[in-house]
Amino acid sequence: MKKKDEEHKAILAKMKESFNNARLAYASMMAEWDALKTGELKAQIEEMKCNHEAEVGEIKKENVALKASVDDLQATKTWLLSEGVRLFAKNIHKGQEMTAAVAAVNNAMSVVGVNSDLLNGYLHALKLKTPYAAVPLLNRNAAEELNAAVACFDSLVFPVVEDLPKLINEPLSKIKKALTFANSGSSEG
Repeated sequence: MKKKDEEHKAILAKMKESFNNARLAYASMMAEWDALKTGELKAQIEEMKCNHEAEVGEIKKENVALKASVDDLQATKTWLLSEGVRLFAKNIHKGQEMTAAVAAVNNAMSVVGVNSDLLNGYLHALKLKTPYAAVPLLNRNAAEELNAAVACFDSLVFPVVEDLPKLINEPLSKIKKALTFANSGSSEG
C-alpha cells in the first residue's frame, strides 16, 4: 500500500506540476490576449482619432467657406442699402426711358396749353369773323397725343429693373457694374 501511496503521490505531484504549468500558460496566454486586445483597441482608437481629425478638418474648411459666404452676403446687403438703392433710383430717374417719357408728356402738355390758348384766340377771332383753318399752330389731336404720352409714361419699362433680378447669383462686383449709371462721367460703386 505504501507503494501505491507513493505512486499516487508521484502522480499527484505530476498533476499539480502539470496543473501549475497549465495555469501559467493560461495566464501567459491571457496576458498576450490582453496585450493584443489592448493593441487592437489602441489601433482602433488611433484610427477613430485620425478619422475624427479628418472630419473636424473638413468641418473647419466648410465653416471657413460659410463664413466667407456670410461675409460676402453682409457686404452685399450693406452696399445695396447704402449705395445700390441710390444707384438704382438714379438709373430710373436719369435713364433714357424716363427722360423720353417725361419729355413726351411735357411736349404733349405744351401742345394742349398752346391749343387752349389758340382756342381762346380762335374764339376771339370768330367774333372778328376769322376762318378756323387760318389759325396757325392749332393741333386738333393734342388731347389724344397727351393721353398717349401719359399712357406711355405709366407703362414705362426700365431695363435696370428688368435686368437686376437676373444678377441674383452674380458677385457683388457684377451687380455694382450693372447699377453704375451709364451716362455718368465718374464710376460710382
